[in-house]
Amino acid sequence: MKLAAVIDRLELCPFAVEDREIEVTGAYCGDLLSDVLAHVEAGALWFTIQNHLNIVAVGQLKDVACIVIVNDVAPDPQTVSKAQALGVNLCGSSRGSAELCMELARLPEFSP
Repeated sequence: MKLAAVIDRLELCPFAVEDREIEVTGAYCGDLLSDVLAHVEAGALWFTIQNHLNIVAVGQLKDVACIVIVNDVAPDPQTVSKAQALGVNLCGSSRGSAELCMELARLPEFSP
């Protein structure tokens, strides 16, 4: 499923989206960066409450499809700038990680 469709279907707020045509192949919920580094897979949506610069570095290193900051947490302006500069997709949502993951999994066109 393309990121553009995921953004629409989950009603995500795009903060820095450079590649709407990237294929989303999974999802991961995590806030501990070392855990995310160890377990998130390339192409996944990464749901987190973290909003600082380091999430962009982890997202780029692990080649995630998009970082989604949840629970209505606003990204730090430097985080948005860094995501734009590095081409890391960054969105937000007022909803929580679990709710978004469950909704994503129910989408018939999403098949990880």
